Amino acid sequence: MIAREEDQKIIRDVIAAEANEGKFAGRKVLIFGCTPYARDIREALWEQGIGLDAILDNNTQKADGTCLGVPVYLPERYFEKDSDAATVILCSKYHREMAAQLEGLGCGRQSCVDIPVKESRKEEEDSLENLQEKLGQAENGYRFYQKLREEDSADFWLFLCPYPGTGDIYMACMYLDAYLEREGIKDYAVVVTAESCRRTAALFGIEDIRKITQDEMDGMLKAWEFFGTEKMRIKPLLYWGWRTKRYLYADEYPQITFNEMFLYDVFDLVKGVKRKRLTVDRGSCYAQELFAELKLVPHRTVIMAPYAGSFVSEMGMEVWEWIAERLTKAGWTVATNCNGDTEKPVPGTVPVWFPYKEAVRVLEYAGAFIALRSGLCDIISQADCRKVILYESGVNAARYEYFSLNRMGLTSDAVELVYEREKEEALKRETVKAVLGSSERKPG
Repeated sequence: MIAREEDQKIIRDVIAAEANEGKFAGRKVLIFGCTPYARDIREALWEQGIGLDAILDNNTQKADGTCLGVPVYLPERYFEKDSDAATVILCSKYHREMAAQLEGLGCGRQSCVDIPVKESRKEEEDSLENLQEKLGQAENGYRFYQKLREEDSADFWLFLCPYPGTGDIYMACMYLDAYLEREGIKDYAVVVTAESCRRTAALFGIEDIRKITQDEMDGMLKAWEFFGTEKMRIKPLLYWGWRTKRYLYADEYPQITFNEMFLYDVFDLVKGVKRKRLTVDRGSCYAQELFAELKLVPHRTVIMAPYAGSFVSEMGMEVWEWIAERLTKAGWTVATNCNGDTEKPVPGTVPVWFPYKEAVRVLEYAGAFIALRSGLCDIISQADCRKVILYESGVNAARYEYFSLNRMGLTSDAVELVYEREKEEALKRETVKAVLGSSERKPG
């Protein structure tokens, strides 16, 4: 989750105002909750020359670990061990409950900074106007559903992929065949909202892929909430208790991986069920032709992928540039996987782009891959090359425990490192070592 720009501004403005009032002077500074806003709060504190000392969280499985490079404590444990004056920042829809809990631990409300982002501002949901609006959305969504499948048979199913994440559609397609076989479904279409998702689904041989707008998708989901599967032959491929909770279930259970959410939560399958993997065209000459055109060295090229669509990385481009320089000096050519105006190549590297269907062969022909965790990592996970995957502490969309390729069973040989700004130098060295320190591999 990326905080809205309006919320980022609220966070900066509140922190700046409280800093000017001396709210943080001479005190430990804490955040309550490993929330999606924590990183923005830390950045706002840094802008005021203030450090973050710790994070409080009621989740026992997060306590005693780290987030954003600082220790995480259960609130009661922290105040048992540390009696120093502390200012606690609240930025959550549960801010009232948090404040009451802190008051019970001896941390008065005057020691709290409450940041009112949109999520924490309770909006009126039970008005007649609101109900009429929701009913209208459901009606429009149902009409679109009927139009979308007006030429389909009565037993035709639509599998909806509401989130435009490449990794999400990849995981869904891996288990789709097993689900279809169990349920006896033969006629179906996969419905997506993004071109990248359409291309990913096509890798699995799915023929009927329908691309619609996000508003049309949201409308069908709203209709499905009202009418259910009995009225609409729809299966939303959602994995977070979407109908009732609307939060990522795995946030509270770090031992659960992205793979298990699809296996158990989305499809209700059993452990050990066969997963479908991509069929790689070993006869394709695309990689050889691409390398010849760009003058890249086969089996001695590192392809970097520093961009992810689901979050904004705090890893600066200078980190990637440092790694590229060291690898170049070691005799490797270095390229950046980038596309479009917003994705620039790492300075000193060759820009490269290749279609998903060629990704595995391109990386095997290259020899090494260094990437910020994204959906592309799922697609190339079966490539026989050196893989270094970088995760980010405190970012739900790039959390190692949940998205680890090794833990998910997508590969077993990826070097997986967690980026924290305070440990940046160590990560740079480990990344280079992971490429240069391995024994020579046979060409893929």
